[in-house]
Amino acid sequence: MGTVVGHSVCLAALLACLSASAAPACEVMAVRGQATAAGRGLVQGDKLDEGTVLKTGAQGRVRLRCGDGSTLVLGDNSSLTLEKFEVGPDDKRIAAKLLLESGLLGQKVAASTAGSWEVRTPTAVTAVRGTEFVVEVNAEQLTEVNVQSGQVDVEALLVPTRALHPRKPSRVSLDSPKAGTKCSQFTGCTESAAWSAERIKSTQDRLSFD
Repeated sequence: MGTVVGHSVCLAALLACLSASAAPACEVMAVRGQATAAGRGLVQGDKLDEGTVLKTGAQGRVRLRCGDGSTLVLGDNSSLTLEKFEVGPDDKRIAAKLLLESGLLGQKVAASTAGSWEVRTPTAVTAVRGTEFVVEVNAEQLTEVNVQSGQVDVEALLVPTRALHPRKPSRVSLDSPKAGTKCSQFTGCTESAAWSAERIKSTQDRLSFD
């Protein structure tokens, strides 16, 4: 009898794991302009799995809702890969990893006491628990991060250099509203400093669907 119960428990756990892994990473909530995945135009209601690469055109943007309740908005001229998105059977985030190769990404990350949320770019990596922030990779491959609420830890992905002058910090913690930093793989990240109201508005306009 005990063996039968044990097998039943194992089967239930296995089915729960399979169900979690089969669930899509995110769902498309809204699209404006050109937005594609694997060369196909995205439409509202599309389900996106781990590994999906999203791209937007000059006037494109797309809003996603992910399995843990977090929301993303990918701005114009952007490329984003949903590298990893694990959610437990209770819809609590286990781990999320995103790769922003270019462009602008706005995020409202659901609070989590344990689950990780990481955004990597060619020059930096950000880590949060639950917050609202934006990450942008510009034409020079510099990474800029701005936090609206909560806290974001940013680390520059430094490469060896023979620079004569000391580098800026490789890690910066943004823990106040409007705080921002700019990171380079050669010089590190600038100290935390508030973005101007004009800069914030310009960024938010590029993520707006109004």
